[in-house]
Amino acid sequence: MSEERKKDAQLDDIKEIRKLVIRSLNSVNGLESAINQISNKVNRKDQGEANKFYISSIFLGIIIILAFFFYFRAEVSSYSEKYNLLEQHQQYLKREIEEFKEKLITIENNNIKAYNLFLTLKEGDPDKAFKMYSGFNLSALSRLERLVIDSEMSLIRQKAALNKFDEGETLFKRKSYAAAIESFDESLEISTTGEHIPTLFYLKALSYYRMKDYNKAAITFDRFLFVNTRNSYEKDKAELLLGVSYERMRQYERAKNFYIQILKENRRHRYHPTLRDRIKILEKRLEKQVN
Repeated sequence: MSEERKKDAQLDDIKEIRKLVIRSLNSVNGLESAINQISNKVNRKDQGEANKFYISSIFLGIIIILAFFFYFRAEVSSYSEKYNLLEQHQQYLKREIEEFKEKLITIENNNIKAYNLFLTLKEGDPDKAFKMYSGFNLSALSRLERLVIDSEMSLIRQKAALNKFDEGETLFKRKSYAAAIESFDESLEISTTGEHIPTLFYLKALSYYRMKDYNKAAITFDRFLFVNTRNSYEKDKAELLLGVSYERMRQYERAKNFYIQILKENRRHRYHPTLRDRIKILEKRLEKQVN
């Protein structure tokens, strides 16, 4: 019996061992399954994280690319504007250089003209000096140079005008009144200043009067009386002849009033009796016209 019991005990132990092994195997399989499940979950989670990271990387890359694109675009636009400004500035500098060259050439030519004009003035050739002066650019010279040239030209003008006046006076004495008037006009075209100007207007007015052009004579006598500042024989005679010119033009009322005004202003007039008599004659003539 004892042997059987031993055998039974051994069988029981073997069964227990077998159960334990089976349990162990089941436990190992369960553990392996659990590990696999966990591994699958981890892999899926890693893959999802990887996908998120990949998408985030792509999105970030696109943002970086766009940022660089707009940055380089702004830089290119800025450099383009700077280039255009630089090109405009270069064109402006070219124009300035050309204008400066032209000014230098003008100043150089003007200095030559100034020297030639100076020599002409010293030589005393008024006709040549006038021609050169007409094409002269005084603005390119200094203030002192302009003053010297203007002074010289003023003197040469007065001399030339005086020469023309002398020619007219000579022609007047020869009773060539039309030629005398032409010389007087040429003198006035050259210069309207000088001590001879009152005498010029007086002789010119006499020339018109003696040519019986009383309208122009009256105008010129009036100019003489305007520029003349001295009481003289010529002034008194010009006033008388101006009134006579009004009479010749049948402006009797105007002549009478003019004579009356003269006698009021100058009681010692050289032609006082003559003026008084002419007033009486004009009054009678005007009365006849009324009647």
